[in-house]
Amino acid sequence: MHSNYSLFYTFDGDRPARFREARVFGTTVWTASGTAMTWGEETRNDYAREAEAYAVYLAHGRAALADGYVLARESVIDPAVFDFALLQTLVADAARLAVEAARRAHPDQHIDAFALVSDDSAMTIGCMANSREALAASEYDEEMLWNPAEWAFDDGGAYFDSAYRLLLQAHRDLPFDMDFATFRSGVFDACIAALAQLDAEGVFGTGARRDESVLLFEVSDSEAVEGAMARLNPPAVVARFEAWMASWAD
Repeated sequence: MHSNYSLFYTFDGDRPARFREARVFGTTVWTASGTAMTWGEETRNDYAREAEAYAVYLAHGRAALADGYVLARESVIDPAVFDFALLQTLVADAARLAVEAARRAHPDQHIDAFALVSDDSAMTIGCMANSREALAASEYDEEMLWNPAEWAFDDGGAYFDSAYRLLLQAHRDLPFDMDFATFRSGVFDACIAALAQLDAEGVFGTGARRDESVLLFEVSDSEAVEGAMARLNPPAVVARFEAWMASWAD
């Protein structure tokens, strides 16, 4: 059963502050609202006819606009298909803004490490950044470099809210018919592809400067995604990581 879906935001500067979602499928209207990067509060109401439900869905959209929200996304959702291409675009756009936010917030730091972090159920998405100064000041030395959870900066997380909303359709009690393993692997691949896209744009530097920067995708409390390190980093960075790993075997 296909669903009509719409997403609205208010903003703090250019960052999403609060969201409203509305979705109609059959005779059911579902809504959610709250602060960006939170689950929010949900409502679900059933109506006698599909036309009545659709009218209520449209009314939710008009009310959001009247309350000062801005329409961010409107689509028809097929529960058997997940839009991985859209996810990659949303993640790339958010990561680009997050890197810029970290650089603006810490002008005295050389931001030379950036990571996207998800979880084993592919429900969350966040970002971390680090600098050569933070690494030098850390008591964990090289170990800190390969562990984004220990990094110093998390600026720009709210930019990922639209991508987070997209992921949540697989985790809420909503029509979703995709095999979970396919969904999970597709989400992780889209995140890695988004980082690779930004790297190709030169966001993390080029040449010798790029060799000094680390780009990671990490799944918390889970094994590393095979091939991600080499896909996201030049040989010099991969060699540095392998040397660190080898040091643990000594």
